[in-house]
Amino acid sequence: MPENALAIALFACPVALAQSTATVPPVCETLPGNAAVAMPLRWSEGKLQVFVDPPLLPQNFVGETVTGVRLRRSVLPGDTAYPAISRTLTVRAGFQNQVAAIVNGNFTQNRPPGTQIVFGPAVVNAPALAAPGPSTTVGEEIVQITFTTPLPVVAGTMLLEFEVSDPPLTVSSGHWVDAVWYPDGADDGLVAAVGDGSCTTRSVPTELTYTSADGPVAGTTVDLEVKGAPPTNPTTGETGFAIVWVGTDPENRTPGPTYVGYGNTFAAADPLMANCYQWAPFDVAWFGATDGAGRFATTFAIPSGAAIGARLALQAGWLDVSRPVIPLSLSNGIQLVCTGAGVEDRCSSFFFPGQAQISPWGPQLGQMPVLLLDY
Repeated sequence: MPENALAIALFACPVALAQSTATVPPVCETLPGNAAVAMPLRWSEGKLQVFVDPPLLPQNFVGETVTGVRLRRSVLPGDTAYPAISRTLTVRAGFQNQVAAIVNGNFTQNRPPGTQIVFGPAVVNAPALAAPGPSTTVGEEIVQITFTTPLPVVAGTMLLEFEVSDPPLTVSSGHWVDAVWYPDGADDGLVAAVGDGSCTTRSVPTELTYTSADGPVAGTTVDLEVKGAPPTNPTTGETGFAIVWVGTDPENRTPGPTYVGYGNTFAAADPLMANCYQWAPFDVAWFGATDGAGRFATTFAIPSGAAIGARLALQAGWLDVSRPVIPLSLSNGIQLVCTGAGVEDRCSSFFFPGQAQISPWGPQLGQMPVLLLDY
């Protein structure tokens, strides 16, 4: 992520710069989450309470001091550019012995003893952000908060509460925050899209989507669909061909003859493909004819021996004879974390719109925004 893409520092204060930054949950350090949440920027008035159990927090965290928190924008497929926005924000934090799975929906009762204001109330200014692009892996930072009162880390489940106070309640057109969500804590792995499929000579992106309702569990077969390829036309005899391939451990694989590296461009091979990126090693591939709408529905059998947390990558393309060197237009990538992402029921979130004292939706178990904790 370029340095000028970082969000504007939201509040200057005379604390030491953070020595470390940890992404919580850890699986999202290099991958986007599978969900998005509206707080703390999309709503103009309300609260978000986030509870995170110790297994999701950094190792040897007790005894450290949290000096700030940063949040990323969502990069779910189809997300758009965000205009600049200002909000009046208060952040509270604390630790408790009660785990995230059994917290109730009353925000005052949820606050553990010793909960303190660590920031604000103060106006925060989030910058305008462009739509996710062809090389996007994780979202740009949408908000960066430096605590005016640093938070000492003690044993227990961490609470972070974000309160926005710009009544009346209105909702922005964007400003979704990158998040994970496993309803009821049923963690069946992570599916994350990277890139935007704009490597194409057609007027629509080439999209690879994961269409199964369930996650990428070892030993199961999942559904995929390629869209945006040339259609098959029985009347003229024209046939569109799509290809899908899969590779293991994409982020750590050494580049070679069929792999330019995770998220690397094909510009060196063909300057006309500077906007084309590879997301999956070319280990196993298969192809088929598109339908009349330029779609190719297919399946992929996840190996039964895939370990919990093993990473697989998928990408698709279609035969594009207009490209002289590599005759393909390419899709976005799909990254799979098999069977479990480590989130489970170790986090929960509560949303309180406007001035509500009780969450109308109850606990969102297995849900949290992706946090970047500075300490």
